[in-house]
Amino acid sequence: MRGMESTLVYAALGLGGAGTLAALIALGKASAARAAAADAEREARRRAENAGEEARREIATLREMLAVVASGGRLSREQVLEGRLWSDVSPDEARRLVESNAVRLLDVRTSAETAGGIIPGAQLIPVDQLEARLRELPKEGKPLLVYCAAGGRSAAACEFLSSQGYAQLSNLEGGFGAWPGARARP
Repeated sequence: MRGMESTLVYAALGLGGAGTLAALIALGKASAARAAAADAEREARRRAENAGEEARREIATLREMLAVVASGGRLSREQVLEGRLWSDVSPDEARRLVESNAVRLLDVRTSAETAGGIIPGAQLIPVDQLEARLRELPKEGKPLLVYCAAGGRSAAACEFLSSQGYAQLSNLEGGFGAWPGARARP
């Protein structure tokens, strides 16, 4: 009888140990599930905040567009559909604007690029320095014609400037490479 009692005690201890192990595994899985749920909640909150901020920016842009139209300004269909406050200007139109002294010029190319020539009278601020040197650009006055080598960086500069409250911005289509007018050394 005594041998049977021992066997039962060992069996009970074994079952108890197995139960404890199963409980520990379940507890670990529950902790991992709680951590995953907390991570998912943080990610969902971050995405909601980002979406809210993006919506606020888009509403601000739409208000600016409406203000331009209300004050008698014009926006192209592309500007409205793309939600941008700046326009593209053909090289010939840009030359006409420059020759009539109707615009200020901003060259956002690097100093290595501008060494080959600039549009006479252009202010030189490389696009990667634009944010730090923003105070050098007055918001008031003549419209601003922005250009780079081919038109991509200047489009990004126009987008940035419009987000900072600058108005009357134009991007030279094709950049300096397409410029048909006079050129000068910086």
